[in-house]
Amino acid sequence: MTTLAWQKMTKLTTLGFLASAAIGLSACQSTPTAPVIQRADSTFETTGVGKTKVQAQENALASAKKTCGMRQAVIVKDEVKYNGLFDQRTGRMIDQAGAIAGVVLGTGKPNLSRDDDYEYNISFRCQ
Repeated sequence: MTTLAWQKMTKLTTLGFLASAAIGLSACQSTPTAPVIQRADSTFETTGVGKTKVQAQENALASAKKTCGMRQAVIVKDEVKYNGLFDQRTGRMIDQAGAIAGVVLGTGKPNLSRDDDYEYNISFRCQ
């Protein structure tokens, strides 16, 4: 094999390896976890955000579980905060009216929710 052919084959192999690694790493990505702050009294704090209350809670709990590893995260204090454009009741009514209009007009349901409509703040310990 000539030197030029060997160089081309090496470049192709390297590019193939890098492309495979990039695809593999992007497939491993999941919902990013929020930063966790450690307090002096051995508690941690984090905030999960999401379109729904449940999604915000799941994101915060995922951060807590990741922080605690094999130990169990025990919630000491929690608080849910709604940050939507409208209050919760008005937002639901607009969402339902939009869904009905979308079915009637065949345009689909408008989405007024944002990824940060709900915040779930927790303080926890690892036990």
